[in-house]
Amino acid sequence: MKLSEAGERALVELARKICRRGPRVRVGIGDDAAAIDIDGSCLVATTDMLVASRHFPPRTTPEQMARRAVVVNLSDLAAMGAEPLGLIFSVGLPRKLEVKFVERLVRGMDVAAREYDTHVVGGDLDESEEVVISGAAFGMARRRELLTRSGARAGDLIAVTGRLGAAAAGLRLLLKRHPAKGYRALVRAQLEPRARVREGMVLARSGFVTSAIDVTDGLAANLWQLARESKVKFVVDRAQVPEHPLVRKFVTRYGFGVDDFVLFGGEDFELLFTVRPRGWEKVRRALKRVGATPALIGRVAKGRGVFIRAKGKTRALPDRGYEHFR
Repeated sequence: MKLSEAGERALVELARKICRRGPRVRVGIGDDAAAIDIDGSCLVATTDMLVASRHFPPRTTPEQMARRAVVVNLSDLAAMGAEPLGLIFSVGLPRKLEVKFVERLVRGMDVAAREYDTHVVGGDLDESEEVVISGAAFGMARRRELLTRSGARAGDLIAVTGRLGAAAAGLRLLLKRHPAKGYRALVRAQLEPRARVREGMVLARSGFVTSAIDVTDGLAANLWQLARESKVKFVVDRAQVPEHPLVRKFVTRYGFGVDDFVLFGGEDFELLFTVRPRGWEKVRRALKRVGATPALIGRVAKGRGVFIRAKGKTRALPDRGYEHFR
């Protein structure tokens, strides 16, 4: 079987079956990050790789590359509710690049990391055919507050920390070279993403959140990931899914389908989570205090799968979104 036939998720499952879970590992392969028990707390660690030809639109600046490298790693910590401790980066660079490029890249990493009250603490450099940035982030979380993908239960509410679709629409603008005038917020969402680190810590400390994941592969795909890991059914109300206000304007102008961006687009870096009904108002208020715009989008039920209600009808939501090797 070729990698293109298996896909990323099957390969992750393969690794999960092969790698034995150590006695101090609280969360292993398959979640947003790994968590290792340390004296009542958990060291939370994650890694993400970015390859220039696949992950950066044309004319992406070194600073924008750096920001994305920081954000994709910190976003995984956010989904676990961890407080960042530091980042390390292994960077592959073509020898033809100017030293100034490296200076801008490293400065960009430093600036982005400090926005989240953390730091770049080390890394490695090597020669490569194109720019490759492999990062790792480390954080801490109290054991009882650690968020995972597998805690959702029937009766829980489903929510997101903010509006969706902007980053995917921004990518389409950049790749198709549509005029950006009037849509700069969409382009900015793609080129200058933000990790919801404070929001993740709010969710973890609330005591009411039962599962979480960052919305990177698309809302539909991430709903399926939570539902599968928790062994429950999700029912989502399409009318309640929050959209960035410019997305519908953009799709109307250029003739795209809005769901391609809001449900299946990805890279929004919002947090998708489930919460006990009695704790929703407390969580909502706490999220708003840190600048989030949370919204309820559905409910967890007994059963399996992900379903969506729209225009009076309920149907299965396709498990479709971004997946490596596909």
